[in-house]
Amino acid sequence: MKPLLMMRTKGITGPAFANHTGIRGLSKSVGNSIGGVRAIAGWAGNPNCTGDGTGVVTVNFSDDVTYTNGTTGVSVTHSNGGVFTLGSASGNGTSQLAYTGSWNIEPVHGDSILWSYDADTGDYVDGESEPLISQTFRLVNCTSLVLEVLSYSVTQIDTPNGDTINRSQGIDVVFNQYVTATKAGVTATVHGAEQFVVISGSGTDTLRYTLQRAIFKHDVTWAYDAVLGDITSGSGEELSSVPEFTVTNLLPEFTTWDYNISAPNSYTDTLWDNDGTRFDED
Repeated sequence: MKPLLMMRTKGITGPAFANHTGIRGLSKSVGNSIGGVRAIAGWAGNPNCTGDGTGVVTVNFSDDVTYTNGTTGVSVTHSNGGVFTLGSASGNGTSQLAYTGSWNIEPVHGDSILWSYDADTGDYVDGESEPLISQTFRLVNCTSLVLEVLSYSVTQIDTPNGDTINRSQGIDVVFNQYVTATKAGVTATVHGAEQFVVISGSGTDTLRYTLQRAIFKHDVTWAYDAVLGDITSGSGEELSSVPEFTVTNLLPEFTTWDYNISAPNSYTDTLWDNDGTRFDED
């Protein structure tokens, strides 16, 4: 009998081999087999649910994949009886394959969408011409993913400027999808004073609203009015209104507005609250 580690078995799948760990933005595998190249991320739409992903399924692999027929052995289904009829595949020789096609039943919110590969009928091979094993992977349901805020925090932003580090503070709002936005509809306050915010991060999953000077003792709030705002996911989902929310303040104590490397104490007298008291006074 050959040693167990030397044996190669084709098409092993099953719950015992499932990887049930996942991170934000990546789907969880359900029944991925041990060994070989495997699916590690996937979307029923474009990568990260950006743009118009109608009629597209995208799967990322742990290494490059080559095929003769990219759709043979591949199936995509969802839990509400939906079947994705495959038209073509692209990305041959890369670690990301995109499939075009159409659903007989469009997925809705809550549907579980699965990409499956059957090694007995498919011809996928890795960079060493070894055949891929059978596997199934759960995709992110881009077409019906409800746009939500995952976290809020106030952070310090250090921008080098010669010998000086210019410091500012911002509210980082993290979403469960990539979003586009302007600052419309957003109200931010620091120490009770409404802020004139500057926004960055449109086109990513994190919007940053740069504030007028805030310190570690300040209460910072963020609110969003969907009637006035335009925060939208790549799949066209609009963010619902968010009532005023006190944001976790992660600013360090005794922060100076700017820090001069050659004169580190030159800015220590510039920290004042909006009510005229120093930051270290009650």
